[in-house]
Amino acid sequence: MKYLYKISIIKLFEIIYGKIYRSKKKIDNKELKITNLSFLKKNFKLYEIDRGRIFTDCNTNVAYISKNNQITNFSYQQNKDKISSIKYNSVLKIGTPKFKKNFKGKVFSLIQGASGNNYWHWLFDLLPKIEILYINKMLNRFDYFYIPKIDNYIIDTLKIYGIEKKQLIDSQKFKHIQADTISFLDNIYLKSGGFHKQFENIPINIVKKIKNRLIKYKGRKFNNKKIFIDRSDSKFNHYQFFENDKIIKTLKKKNFAIFKLSKLSIFDQISLFNSSKLILGLHGAGFANIIFCKKKTQIYEILRKNDSKRNAIKTISNHSGLKHKKIIINKYKKFDGLDLLIFDKKYFDLIM
Repeated sequence: MKYLYKISIIKLFEIIYGKIYRSKKKIDNKELKITNLSFLKKNFKLYEIDRGRIFTDCNTNVAYISKNNQITNFSYQQNKDKISSIKYNSVLKIGTPKFKKNFKGKVFSLIQGASGNNYWHWLFDLLPKIEILYINKMLNRFDYFYIPKIDNYIIDTLKIYGIEKKQLIDSQKFKHIQADTISFLDNIYLKSGGFHKQFENIPINIVKKIKNRLIKYKGRKFNNKKIFIDRSDSKFNHYQFFENDKIIKTLKKKNFAIFKLSKLSIFDQISLFNSSKLILGLHGAGFANIIFCKKKTQIYEILRKNDSKRNAIKTISNHSGLKHKKIIINKYKKFDGLDLLIFDKKYFDLIM
């Protein structure tokens, strides 16, 4: 019954909006207008589609559509944790099975597949696109900005650029949109291949530019020299400790201050990381804040053994002149269907 219902929904929306085809033409087809923008001695291309559409699953698929043709170069899709060819994009199989929301005016899209799901991707994948538009004095040409989700850190950072909340379109609410014109930029650094491997390509100039733009907006003062980032409130369960409370008690005895970053504004997070000399935590998006650290700050990243080759945080540490060290854990405890990491006493000896 579920399968028949799913097929009927796909067929219904195919009747409403038509079947989506894979465009045989590349990005230079006549349906697209292209503007070159200069940024940090490199040119980025701004693309514009008249009466274009966007469809996203807010996870691993984004399709930019012109006249029912999926634009080959800039639609985004993943297959088994890899950024893959367009043939894997969901719209070629299921179409656009959400009711379309029409917007009058010009929309700039910040939708980029999995890059919309957390703070890390916002700082390094998406906010640089706003910076590019800002430097080229083009922000005012857009009426709306299509964003991954309505979240305080997104609202607060966009305010810095003069973008108001009423201009934001939430892709979680509107997964299928059309506008008089839809515009989007080149990807900053994402290429084909393994998703997590891409983070090693983050340009140092991007890191420095975002840091310089945001660090002047510090929040309240902090006097904690050693901090532990507690991820126990995260909606993602793949990086959690077994007996987290006991670990926190031990860390407090070693003069660590404990913080849940979800409880802090982005400006308070900037202040916290800028004032700390040692930062310990489980691998996660909160480590994006290390760009605000002073040089030579000690960064201790706790990783699963299976993820030991992930170098996103190491890359940002190197770009920022920080002292980065991985703590690899290979012991787990099954609890409530999850593999929770066991932080043995021996790991405390690795922390200076």
